[in-house]
Amino acid sequence: MALQQVQAEHQRISILIALNESADYGANTSMLADVLARFALGCSRDQLKTLLNWLEQNGYVKVERLTDNTWIARITAEGIDVAEGRSTVPGIKRPAPRGY
Repeated sequence: MALQQVQAEHQRISILIALNESADYGANTSMLADVLARFALGCSRDQLKTLLNWLEQNGYVKVERLTDNTWIARITAEGIDVAEGRSTVPGIKRPAPRGY
């Protein structure tokens, strides 16, 4: 498996976990970029938008596009299932059990 694919899987689950842990189940692109950078999964704004588009096309988030540079992503019920490990999805890393 190529490093780029593994990184994308980690980025996608990190985005879903961050959204799931958010008080309103949402975050803007700036906040998500900071979350990814904190876990050494940083990417460009274009790459982040590609990740969010992929998650939206597959039904795991809804994205509100306020401007070209500012998007707000909100997790869906299906996304919560993935973030909490109840659903396994190709292209998204399965989260580790909590506490590890």
